[in-house]
Amino acid sequence: MSDNQIWLPQRCGRPAEAGGTMGVKLIVCDVDGTLIDHSETVIPELIQIVDQCRKEHIYFSLASGRTKELIEDIRLKLHVTEPYIAANGACVFVDDTCVLMKGFCADPIRDIISDANRVGLTVTCSDAYQERALSVTDYVAEHRKLGNRFKQLLDFHAVDWKEQKFVKIMFMDEHRTGKIERIRKALKPYSSQYWITTYSDVAVELGPVQCNKATGVRELAGLMGIGMEEVMACGDFTNDLEMIREAGIGVAVANANEILKSSADYVAASVCACGVIEAVKKFCLSGNGVP
Repeated sequence: MSDNQIWLPQRCGRPAEAGGTMGVKLIVCDVDGTLIDHSETVIPELIQIVDQCRKEHIYFSLASGRTKELIEDIRLKLHVTEPYIAANGACVFVDDTCVLMKGFCADPIRDIISDANRVGLTVTCSDAYQERALSVTDYVAEHRKLGNRFKQLLDFHAVDWKEQKFVKIMFMDEHRTGKIERIRKALKPYSSQYWITTYSDVAVELGPVQCNKATGVRELAGLMGIGMEEVMACGDFTNDLEMIREAGIGVAVANANEILKSSADYVAASVCACGVIEAVKKFCLSGNGVP
């Protein structure tokens, strides 16, 4: 991603050389568990603080495990026009255009995918733009109620597993039956081929090897002409770990897991968006930002 003409700082009406009170020029935040909780509500105070960042010439962007379609509503509510990261760093978007995609072939684990689907686990496969499930499970049915998810299923037998490139595959055991453990064990021999993240006894996600949110943030910052030392990154879970470590200021919200907290430069006293607001006021805004 060397063509800096793809995105220009002037698009946001802010000079590239401007920055916050502590030298922060770019804030990058995880979405789930960081900017929003399970209600998926974008609180007004967060919108207000993001607007204040823009007034003080600080860029605000997102780094999510979600695909573009599931980030879009939050991005628009926060008026994010900066490039942003999807699929745990596998994609960088400028508006509606994917300017970077690091995909992978799932053919080596085709039988594991089939087995997980057969035993009733939720299996979702994502390309740069959308996430599709193989079957209608309780998880899929519940998320369909939100109106923007799993509108179409992926036909396992119609996929060319050798040629199709994915940016993320997720195995979900929403009822915690223990079946996810057998999938996790089956995937272990492939740890050198995929980036594998385990979410307790609930889910396992696969991404491109040597690709994570930190690699995405590096690409994003490079596109914007910003150094990693000028980035503040906020997160709550292990898939945020690399970007928290590499950012100039790494922030863990209060509900973050202990691994992330131990690696963060700052652990907020507040959870989710309130923790982000706390960190932004402390490290980025002059006069402690908004009231």
